[in-house]
Amino acid sequence: MKRITINLNSNPQERWNCIESYRNEINELIGMYLNDLEDISFFESVIDYYKMSYINPEYIKELEGIASFTDFNVNQLLLANLYYDALKLVFGCTAFSLTTEHGNLHARNLDWWSDNSLLKQYSKIFDFEKDGEIIFSSVGWPGFIGVFSGLKAHKYAITLNAVLSQEQPKLAPPITFKIREVLESTDSYADAVKVLTTESIASDCLLLITGTSEHERLVIERTPTMGYIRKPDTKNNLVVTNGYLKMTNKNIEGDVLQESSCGRQDRALELLNKAKPETIQDCFQIIDDANIKMGITMQQMVFNVNQGTISLKT
Repeated sequence: MKRITINLNSNPQERWNCIESYRNEINELIGMYLNDLEDISFFESVIDYYKMSYINPEYIKELEGIASFTDFNVNQLLLANLYYDALKLVFGCTAFSLTTEHGNLHARNLDWWSDNSLLKQYSKIFDFEKDGEIIFSSVGWPGFIGVFSGLKAHKYAITLNAVLSQEQPKLAPPITFKIREVLESTDSYADAVKVLTTESIASDCLLLITGTSEHERLVIERTPTMGYIRKPDTKNNLVVTNGYLKMTNKNIEGDVLQESSCGRQDRALELLNKAKPETIQDCFQIIDDANIKMGITMQQMVFNVNQGTISLKT
């Protein structure tokens, strides 16, 4: 899998010059996102205000740099980067975390529909570097500057799953940018959990966070204004799909996303109870199970947090 280094010491407008050779991929991906989002007139009407009020100015400069070698302007690139907050109905995802003698493992399927499986084809690992050291890594795509799946080696890993609550979306930082900010600036598992549990975000989500010790594993169930922590069950299993378990009062009756997640949740727990995974390959066997992997699975990955490694299958 191609790994690309993003130098955080560089001028923000120049940080992503290294992906200019992927211009065609970026144009395809951004075009696909914007086509899916063609009816979000609300976002288009407030994008300038939202950009100035809730987006890190450095991220805007990064998008300006990307815009200089693609077919899209900054606002279009930003809208595409806000895809999760605008249209999370097309997301699935199954993830789990466990402790082994080789370190804490964090496994996840990213389930996201895309034309011609473009997300699968164009997946990359991005290493964000500062002062010659990799600060964190993410699994993503050219043109997307936020984080769905990220690792701060020897510290913690974070992955994002979609969910829906009864709470309305909020004008606040998008969760994928918030995850990146945490990975970039927060050094400890405890601090990362605190920020992601308490700070306002634009929309609902489920966050699986895995640290380096046996007790550093939890799910944060979020709405834009509330956050609840879910810890491993009595058998020390921790699985997350697309439904609230702690905040049961926030479920939406008839929500297809949450209803379809139950089978994957139950199957993952069944397999974890049957035989505890000890290796990365054991984890892949679980997320590759026919009752867990979906037709829209674009990425499968396992992070070893203690060793700081990413194993990725597309």
